[in-house]
Amino acid sequence: MTIESGLKKVAEGREAEMFAWEDGKVLRLLRPGFNPATLDAEVRALELAHRNGLPVPRPGERISIDGREGVVLERIEGTDLLTELGRAPWTVFRSARMCGSVHAQMHGCRVDDSGFPELKNRLERHLSSPLVPPALAEIASKRLDSLPGGDALCHGDFHPANVMRAPRGAVVIDWPNATRGAPEADVARTLLLLGAGEPATYTPVMRVLTKTGRSLFIWLYVGSYKRARPLDKAEVRRWALPVAVARLSEDIEQERPRLLSRIEKLRASS
Repeated sequence: MTIESGLKKVAEGREAEMFAWEDGKVLRLLRPGFNPATLDAEVRALELAHRNGLPVPRPGERISIDGREGVVLERIEGTDLLTELGRAPWTVFRSARMCGSVHAQMHGCRVDDSGFPELKNRLERHLSSPLVPPALAEIASKRLDSLPGGDALCHGDFHPANVMRAPRGAVVIDWPNATRGAPEADVARTLLLLGAGEPATYTPVMRVLTKTGRSLFIWLYVGSYKRARPLDKAEVRRWALPVAVARLSEDIEQERPRLLSRIEKLRASS
């Protein structure tokens, strides 16, 4: 089988494309050049999450097409919360609360597998990237060394675009960055994405909405999370600096000025 043989693309992201598959499923196919190990990690995380009753697409068989690796997944009918917010900004209240609740549920899942990727190790690799200024990398690494590990299931890229509202409720998608680690680190990453993130797929209207709605969404998200499980906000703040500096390794040009400004504020307050 080849992609040209009739596969219908239904969605796409930076790392992978999604194609309609048989029996109401979808095929997530890595783009050329991306390491298949990321797919292995995603399948492993999905299997773990599914076993623990978390709302995720059920993973299926592995597929290789045109030299590209993929996995068949349960097809989730619905809309991601970021798109929903762009169409109907008044949904911010239920969307933010949904995000907080499901993120807290995720962090209640313990990862006993010692071979599962470690959050601190992944951050350290990002900090060693040539895209990260050495002076900032050194400061962030020192902070990271002082922070604890953990065994909670962490998504690594949890934000409204990766939460879908489906008939069965919230469903969390896009798991290639999953690790085990401290929940506060995963929350710090989410707060960074909500406060400084600027996905390339944003339309001008959605950029305006995010500028006016970021603070409200964050407040609602944190409140919902804390109602579901404890959250040490001081510990989240300690994680904020290494998480923000590590984000520089992702080389997202449109958010870099805001990100650097945020890093300087974090340095000044630490």
